[in-house]
Amino acid sequence: MSRVRADRLTNRAGTGAPTFPNGVNVVGLVSATTLSGNLTGNVTGNTSGTAGGLSGTPNIVTGSVTGTTGAFSGSVSVGGTITYEDVTNVDSVGIITARSGVDLNGTLREKVNVTAGKLSDNLNIDLANGMIHLFTTAESTTAVPNIRVNGSTSLNNVMAVGESAVVTLVTTANAAAYSANITIDGGAVTEHWIGGSAPSDGGSSGFDVHTFTIIKRASADFTVIANHSKTS
Repeated sequence: MSRVRADRLTNRAGTGAPTFPNGVNVVGLVSATTLSGNLTGNVTGNTSGTAGGLSGTPNIVTGSVTGTTGAFSGSVSVGGTITYEDVTNVDSVGIITARSGVDLNGTLREKVNVTAGKLSDNLNIDLANGMIHLFTTAESTTAVPNIRVNGSTSLNNVMAVGESAVVTLVTTANAAAYSANITIDGGAVTEHWIGGSAPSDGGSSGFDVHTFTIIKRASADFTVIANHSKTS
């Protein structure tokens, strides 16, 4: 086996680094102040110092990564716990679960979807717009609202078995207007009404409040606890 012993390698002119057109196989440790170009294969072991730039598609295995910002074009999987400090906003399409509690600084607010119309004319209740829906035009007839996430996402696809959601519908009262039934994702469900029976009329003035606690028991299988209250 041939061996080259040298303290420093340069190109022929002595002005730069030598070129290895067929690559370099290194069994031991490689130390570098700056890495550039493309890296292939796996990079493992202990790393220290700074990296001037890494490009290509290498696999990097390390104990911890510290940085100021990061951008990912694909999915990110985390096996442990993600800890947030001083988070201003969390934008979530689905349901956020806090394992050990939520510390809220400031005023607790919940989004309300206000519709300048009647529930009977706007039967699709899109939870992507809020969990509380207020209809400001006086009702005129009974209505069967359909609860979903939005036009392309079903509530069944968003909720997991064992999760619940509370949906509140506030309508401008009319004695002939009420909701005795709902559908979820377009499918009929059985409502269990507090007090033992479904509503048969609405209030004479003010607002009527329908509240539905939806519990997912299995795929497309929901238990619905319903309540109807009159403000007058």
